[in-house]
Amino acid sequence: MGDKRDAKIDGTQEVLLEKTPVKKLIWRLSIPSVIGILSYNLYHIINTIYISRGVGAYAAGGLAITLPLFIFLSALSSTMGAGAASIISRAMGKKDMEKANKAAANTFVVFWAMALIVTLLGLYFLEEMLYAMGVTDKLLPYAKEYSRIILMGAITSTGFSSIIRAEGSSRYAMYQWIIPVAANMILDPILIFLFHMGIQGAAIATVLSQCISVAMFFYYFFFSGTSCLKLRAHHFLPDARVIGEILSIGMPSFLQMASQSLTIVIINNVLRKYGGDLNISTYGITNRITIFLMIPLQGIVQGIQPMIGYNYGAGSKARVGETLKAASSIAGCYGLGISILITLIPKLFLYPFTSEAEVINIGSGILKITSLGMIFTGIHMMQLAYFQAIGKSRISLVLSLCNYILCFIPVLLVISSLFGVKGIWLSFPLSGIITLAISSICLRFQMRREKIGRI
Repeated sequence: MGDKRDAKIDGTQEVLLEKTPVKKLIWRLSIPSVIGILSYNLYHIINTIYISRGVGAYAAGGLAITLPLFIFLSALSSTMGAGAASIISRAMGKKDMEKANKAAANTFVVFWAMALIVTLLGLYFLEEMLYAMGVTDKLLPYAKEYSRIILMGAITSTGFSSIIRAEGSSRYAMYQWIIPVAANMILDPILIFLFHMGIQGAAIATVLSQCISVAMFFYYFFFSGTSCLKLRAHHFLPDARVIGEILSIGMPSFLQMASQSLTIVIINNVLRKYGGDLNISTYGITNRITIFLMIPLQGIVQGIQPMIGYNYGAGSKARVGETLKAASSIAGCYGLGISILITLIPKLFLYPFTSEAEVINIGSGILKITSLGMIFTGIHMMQLAYFQAIGKSRISLVLSLCNYILCFIPVLLVISSLFGVKGIWLSFPLSGIITLAISSICLRFQMRREKIGRI
């Protein structure tokens, strides 16, 4: 059993992560990740389109209010997934499969426990939570219906694709997203329109689709026989040291996404004060578009993490530097291209969601300004991925906090107090510049320390 397992690691994994040309490997690992994340985000895009078109703009506003809840659930899974993926990649690079197995099993147990706690607390404090997130009385009924069902299905909110991807099975991880989303696309119109369930039908469709993803996870790890990880009962016993390392490494992912959730809450509250229901609904739509456009960057991050983690563990530092340099160049060019495209044709991105002229005009102005921040945010994401992949949890933690808490929120509060609602949108590119400057300084220092070379 041991010889067979080692042969698989020494063969496939070594050729893939150590020998394949860097740029070719980035695309090979990133494209399935992009498709997977795209599929996941289509849950929200599809729901928003169907609800906005079929129920109305205010229902879409109620859905938008619940986005921080979705992001928080994703943050929990990303915390465990990013931490476990880093440990597993480095352990496989060192041929330590016992640690890799233990990290994966402990990840499953801890996430399910946290998801159950979120469900119980969320349902008990549901209305209070929604008001804290910036809901108005007009949007409350829609937000309440949707979030109640999503909370009840919280335990199904991840299929641990990041762990599957960490052992090199990026294609299966991609299928794990595509198949459930296809199911969601079929279920949404049936439940919303045919059965007249409205926003409640969209939530049920989402949870049912997530159940398919979880079923695929169980098949891969426990029945397929194709996983490099061979999980046994003793691997699931909680190990404080392993759990601590997972949480420590994954915490930047949690803080980044939780901070994003907090930012949306603050923006909703500012809009509730200065803009009202229509501005909240419009921001909800533009935010979905922005998240959608960030998907290629997230895919590249997930693609390069196992590359950096494995080669760092194997001592191939030159390859680590080459990977980061290529990924940063791709991210910068992509952000610039998207910014130019939105400046030229902003309304094109809004038409699938609504035909209301006022929403389109407001949304066009928002997108033109906020898209400028993508140029800087993309490069920052690659730098943060590097620190996470090599296990530098403290630096990753600080840089994650910079992205929203330490930079965006202060800039948001200052600029919005001077320019009102428009100041909110200006905060995105301004904070992006500051955050990238900080992460670049940290990266340069780390590169010199590791003697990896200039990026």
